[in-house]
Amino acid sequence: MPTSELLEKPRKIVLAVRLLYAVVGVGIIRTILTVIRHADVRSPYFLIIVKLLFYSLSIYLIHETSRGKNWARWSIVVILLLAFPLTILPAFDSIMHSPVQSLLVFLQLALYIFALVFLFHKTSSGWFAGRKHTSSPTTN
Repeated sequence: MPTSELLEKPRKIVLAVRLLYAVVGVGIIRTILTVIRHADVRSPYFLIIVKLLFYSLSIYLIHETSRGKNWARWSIVVILLLAFPLTILPAFDSIMHSPVQSLLVFLQLALYIFALVFLFHKTSSGWFAGRKHTSSPTTN
């Protein structure tokens, strides 16, 4: 890949980053709905703190992925693999009594999968690989 192409971020990366930010946005909406729905039953502070930490980490990983950090791209994959069974199974169970929450889970999952497809597309992978080679010091 020519050096000029390595410096310019592929459109697929830009789109993937936007989709990942949308995943975080939908997650924040889900958190707000959960807090409102359960505020009278239990204290939401623990949930809010945990989600705030999780979304902060997610935003950091998305930012680093946008900068061409391959480790951040793979970290996003690991998060999906860990979160998938923890979110999708309860969403199927709660679809009857909380359809909006369940639909938001499925929306998040779809956005996440599309983002990962774009992040691991051939041009995106080439950009990440090229960024790794151009950022490492060379010795002559």
